Amino acid sequence: MQAVGLVAIPLALLLLPTRWDVGAVALTFAGGAIGGFGLILFYRAMALGLIGVVAPITAVIAAALPTAVGVLVGGERLRIGQAAGILAGLVAIVLINGGGGSTAREGARQAVALAIVAGIGFGLFFILFHEASSAGLPAFVSGRAGSATVAVAYALIARVSVPPSRNTLRLIALGGSLDGIGVVLYMYATVHGLLSISALLTSFYPAVTILCARVFLHERLSAVQLGGAALALIAVAAIALA
Repeated sequence: MQAVGLVAIPLALLLLPTRWDVGAVALTFAGGAIGGFGLILFYRAMALGLIGVVAPITAVIAAALPTAVGVLVGGERLRIGQAAGILAGLVAIVLINGGGGSTAREGARQAVALAIVAGIGFGLFFILFHEASSAGLPAFVSGRAGSATVAVAYALIARVSVPPSRNTLRLIALGGSLDGIGVVLYMYATVHGLLSISALLTSFYPAVTILCARVFLHERLSAVQLGGAALALIAVAAIALA
C-alpha cells in the first residue's frame, strides 16, 4: 500500500516545495516508520470487531498529542474560535466512541490497548511530518519508504506473506492512493497552517470509518455517535471561520 501511495507524487509536485534536506528526510522516514507501525496496530485492533471503539480512541490521542506539542512546546497561539473548535472537536471524537456496550465484548481490553498505542504512533507521525513538511517531495517519498520498511519487517517477523493476495489488490490500490493523497494534503496544510489545527482536522477520520463500517459491515450508529458526527462538523466550521 505504501508503494501505491506514490501515485500522489504529481500532486506533491504541484502543492509542495522540492527542497533536499537530510534532516527533514530523516524525520519523515522516522515519522513514516512510527506511523506505519501505528497503522499495523490500528488494523489489528479493528480486526477484533470493535471499529466503533478503536477508531475514535485512536483519533483522540492522535489529535491531542500534536495539539499539546503545538501549543505548549511550539508556542502556537489560538484564537478563541479556534480554541473552541478544537475543544469541540475533541469532545466530538469522544462522543463518536459511544458505541453502546461494545466494550464488554471479548478482546475489548486488547483492542483499546492497541488503539492507544496506535494513536500515539499517529500523533508522532503528525508531529514529525509537520516539522519536515517544508522539504516537500523528498520528505514525502522518505516517509513512504519508512512505512514500507516497517510493514515488510513486520511481515517477515510475523511470518505472513509480503505480496498481497489477488483478491485484495483493488482495495490496496484504492486505500494506498487515498492514503498517499491524504499525506500530501496534510503536509500542504502544515506548511501553511498550525500543527494543532492541521492534526485535529485530520483526526476526524473516525466519522468516515464508522460510516464505512455501517455501510459495508452493517454496524449501527448510536444516537451518541450521530451527535458526535454533528459536533465534529460544527467544530470544523468554527475552526475554519476563525
